[in-house]
Amino acid sequence: MKLSAADLKSLAVFRAVAEHRGFAGAQTALNMSQSAISFHVRALEERLGFTVCRRGRQGFELTDRGAIAYERGKVLLAAVDDFDSEMGELRSTVIGTLRLGIVDNTIMDTNLRMDAVVREFLRKNRQARLDISVGSPDQLMGDIANGELQLGILPETSQMEGLQYRQIYTEVHSVYCARTHPLYGSPDETMTIDALIEHPFVVRPYANLQELHSFPGAIVGAHASNMEAQALLILSGHYIGNLPNHYAAQWVQNGDLRPLIPDRISIQSPFCVVTRSGRRPSLIVRNFIQELIAQSWQMAHDDDKVGAVTEG
Repeated sequence: MKLSAADLKSLAVFRAVAEHRGFAGAQTALNMSQSAISFHVRALEERLGFTVCRRGRQGFELTDRGAIAYERGKVLLAAVDDFDSEMGELRSTVIGTLRLGIVDNTIMDTNLRMDAVVREFLRKNRQARLDISVGSPDQLMGDIANGELQLGILPETSQMEGLQYRQIYTEVHSVYCARTHPLYGSPDETMTIDALIEHPFVVRPYANLQELHSFPGAIVGAHASNMEAQALLILSGHYIGNLPNHYAAQWVQNGDLRPLIPDRISIQSPFCVVTRSGRRPSLIVRNFIQELIAQSWQMAHDDDKVGAVTEG
């Protein structure tokens, strides 16, 4: 099958339909009429020679062959976009889409200020587009490895062969309990690790139990797939668990959460820029990393100045 520009367009429409689980969601995302979407999906099915999805009263679902076409199509469309970026680089021009992956609640980290990074990147690279995906570290690393994402900013929970990691800053976590938890009203002087491990923890599976490193014998009472779910379970009052200090600050300020022995127990979570190894990152990726490093340096420099003024 020799692909034409029309085939790539139909494939991109099909990808949107698959990712939005139907025509209605894709219609909004693509700003395209449902009849136009149907046209592209039918055109793709005619070119491929098989049905890629079923839609009707039973709902929407990909066929087995449609699921394969979707996965292969994602890789193909990413490769086409990479080609555009690389051709632009030969002209010393940043064009194309930067496909970036981050973990949830990154936007709330005042030690990173991703909003400032994105603002400066788009200001300086006006022909570039930015496509941001949010997922778990394991999911993002897999997407970087297969080329679906070009760049990830994620905690270094583990390292995958074929990826390159560059640490940019460290996120600090503490153990928290909710206002309704039995430990909330305990005096600081009676708070010990032995006292904490009598209560069940909620942990994130992708953290590889790093969260319990300082609590030998701790009981895992629940698992959470992401930070928001973990915070919800802690706020329920049934569990204690780790949260980034910047993320928990909103609840600490109004008294809904309390950090437990933060002067003795904290987790240092290194955050890394992750790209595929074995090849030089494209210009669009390098420019984004440059803005990220510049912003991280600026934040650290501002903290040093604040510290110097405080000491003075």
